[in-house]
Amino acid sequence: MFFSPSCNLNSSTIRTIELNPPTSQVMVQFKNNSKTYIYDNVSAEAISNVFFSDGDISFGKFVNAYCKGNRVTVVG
Repeated sequence: MFFSPSCNLNSSTIRTIELNPPTSQVMVQFKNNSKTYIYDNVSAEAISNVFFSDGDISFGKFVNAYCKGNRVTVVG
């Protein structure tokens, strides 16, 4: 089950982001296209940090640091 972070998503590149801690997956939709990307094997610690952050997080930097380079599935 994917969860959306409770903090405000104010990103210039990311339209939506949802996280699934038990499966270490992150689902991202970028603003420049309508495809949805599901990244596997994302650090569980990094996902937890998103949920417990004080709202001061760059989701673009999170995706670049913890998602890119992992196995990805493109949906739609």
